Amino acid sequence: MMCKHLRIVITFFLVFFLDISAYNSLFCQSLNYNELIEKAEHFNNVNADSVNYYAHLFSLVAESNANPDQRVSALFLLVKSYIKTGDLVKALNFCSEANKLINNEGLDQRKAEGLIYFGNVYQSMGLIEEALNYFFESNKILGLNSSSPMSGDLYYYIACSYDEIGEIENSKKFLRLSIKTAKVNNLESDLFTSYLLLSNSFSSLDSISNFLDLSKQIIDKFPTMIFEKVVLLNNQAIFNKAIGNLLLSKAQYLMAIDIAEDQNYQNYLSTLYNNYGYQLMAENNYDSVRIVLGKALKIAQNINDIDLQATVYDSYSDYFSAIGNYKTGFAYQDSSIEKRNEYRNQQRIQETLFLSAVFETEQKDNELLAKESQISRLWVFILSTLAFLVAAIGLGFYFRQKFLLSKSNMEIMKKGKALELADALIHGQDAERKRLAMDLHDGLGARLGALRFLVDGFFSDHIKYHEVNNSIVTISQNVREISHRMLPAHLEEQGLVLTIQNMASSINKSGKFEVVFESNLVHRLSEKLELNIYYLIYELINNAIKHSGGNTVFVQLIELDDCINLSVEDNGGGFNSQKRSEGLGLKNIKTRIEYLGGKFEINADDIVTLFLIEIPATKS
Repeated sequence: MMCKHLRIVITFFLVFFLDISAYNSLFCQSLNYNELIEKAEHFNNVNADSVNYYAHLFSLVAESNANPDQRVSALFLLVKSYIKTGDLVKALNFCSEANKLINNEGLDQRKAEGLIYFGNVYQSMGLIEEALNYFFESNKILGLNSSSPMSGDLYYYIACSYDEIGEIENSKKFLRLSIKTAKVNNLESDLFTSYLLLSNSFSSLDSISNFLDLSKQIIDKFPTMIFEKVVLLNNQAIFNKAIGNLLLSKAQYLMAIDIAEDQNYQNYLSTLYNNYGYQLMAENNYDSVRIVLGKALKIAQNINDIDLQATVYDSYSDYFSAIGNYKTGFAYQDSSIEKRNEYRNQQRIQETLFLSAVFETEQKDNELLAKESQISRLWVFILSTLAFLVAAIGLGFYFRQKFLLSKSNMEIMKKGKALELADALIHGQDAERKRLAMDLHDGLGARLGALRFLVDGFFSDHIKYHEVNNSIVTISQNVREISHRMLPAHLEEQGLVLTIQNMASSINKSGKFEVVFESNLVHRLSEKLELNIYYLIYELINNAIKHSGGNTVFVQLIELDDCINLSVEDNGGGFNSQKRSEGLGLKNIKTRIEYLGGKFEINADDIVTLFLIEIPATKS
């Protein structure tokens, strides 16, 4: 009896799962490539989960049709969708899968496209240098000055990358190339994004207005670009509000909000409500501001966008301050700072997970290479044995040379890995220094600003008002100077010499320590060399201030024919190299010098301490 029931149960499950398998197969066959693409595009900017769903179905259809080209397209659609939702680890994994498929199936015509998507993922992670490397590698495959449609998109992504790191002129250059390529290929709709980004790249009102008008001409010609129209209306409203045309900006905001609500563009609708709140504040229509900001905050919370929540809280702070409710304004400002910190923490976690995914991918590739190497060595052994039977002396010598060559390549790879580790350590230290500088500027700087606002609001009549106010201003200036020294924002623009002179001047203003700087440097060095020399000088001056006991540092930066000589001398003396070698500061200095291929020595007595550093020169 039990066996009979067991057979019935097994039969039921077999029929159930076979029916599901048959249903999936029939469902995939009933859909085609174009239908799935259209459905995914329909939900673009509306519902990312729906886009992912149809992209996965698209992938199943491609697999059932044994079509690797369609499979690659499905994977790239998933990459775009996960970039938009911020899940960059999944985006990276799908991008790696697509590129492996391209290489395995010999789809050479899609290699450039695969590199572009890799660049998009790294760009979204904020790793702009790596993104640009992928973009320019793709450009090599497409050919320099290529006029293909894909090149137009590539030039736009390069322009966006340069815009993010503040290289506006380079951004404009590639935007013009993107526009030229779109015109050559009669892709007028592609001109919109380039025109819109150019409108944000100029400070001249006439230039901004001109490119906004060009963007509007594209929207008028292509009425199906609904989301782009909402974005344009928002930019136009911001511009018209800035020049005082409040009636026009209000009409544009309301039109954008109506369209976004009708199309269910939830992510962008929150931004529109937040911006419209400032429009209402400019009109002194404070009764409506709170309602509009409430809508913006509710949407930001529903979609769990922490950065957007922080922005709305900041807007609430401005609103309550404008109506004189400073206490509530300060509370919302604190909430904004907390959300910003939470967002930064999430970004750090995301970056850690992303870099872990990169490491795991590289590790898998290395394991595959190792297996292939083992198989190769096995075949070499078999062939060597067979060849030895035929001509032992001649072939034995040949395979011995081959083994030595393989060993040499392995040593080169090991040296390369060591250089990569040093590069990762330097980049990690610089990234952490950048984060710390931003936290000082955005966190402590913002709180000092709030404290000064509080003092101005409530203690302006107090007898100690000016003394307290001046102290707050001095502390704020000190925090700002420290953050700027840690993060040389103007190094690329001003050059190494002027940046160090500014740092020395900032330290000298304190009156507690003097930095004397001399240099014969005329030419610009490479970006890598300038950045690392700056941090070397910064670290050595910082060590002198903290540990030397003196009051003066002499810095000399001398350019010779083939090297750069850097000497840093303080009048403190008493440097103990055995004790200091255990310190993190000196280890960081040594690591950075080795990374640059340089060498250094320390001369110290009871009067002075002198660091002598020699680095191979590389001009820009």
